[in-house]
Amino acid sequence: TRSINWKPVVTAPHGFAVGLGLAMVLESDIIVAEQGTRFQVAETPRGLAGSRHWALLNYRGIGSFATEVTITGRFFTAEEAQAAGVVDRVAPKGEYLQKAYEVAAQIAANPPLSVRATVRSRRWYMDQAEREAYLQTTPLKLHLTEDFKESARAFAEKRKPGPFKGQ
Repeated sequence: TRSINWKPVVTAPHGFAVGLGLAMVLESDIIVAEQGTRFQVAETPRGLAGSRHWALLNYRGIGSFATEVTITGRFFTAEEAQAAGVVDRVAPKGEYLQKAYEVAAQIAANPPLSVRATVRSRRWYMDQAEREAYLQTTPLKLHLTEDFKESARAFAEKRKPGPFKGQ
């Protein structure tokens, strides 16, 4: 989002897009996901703030969907994301790259300066939403809490985390 190159970015996620992978997808301008792709805000179950993901999901789609998947940390599908306005298109299995190239060709058929102006405006507003979420949660220092340490240990040990102490 902070790029000075205002060329639109089309992503074609397939399989899983979790945590930082989800953030990278959400920062793109157009999302063409393969049918059955699964997404997750992994930060919440790991004891970290999912606020950046919430801001991106909320910016792209329906706020109530953004809140629900961020607070629960549950996996959600490309189809759910499309219904919530987060994913632009869902492509049949094995066709996600072809469909993404088709979208890119549609974009490329337009005058580049007008496309770049739109991309620039969109990214500025999206960046504002991300920055505001970051400023609200950074002072919490969740990565230093006991709950985060327990979640990290449980993840490394491949076990269910808990009990959490709220500390």
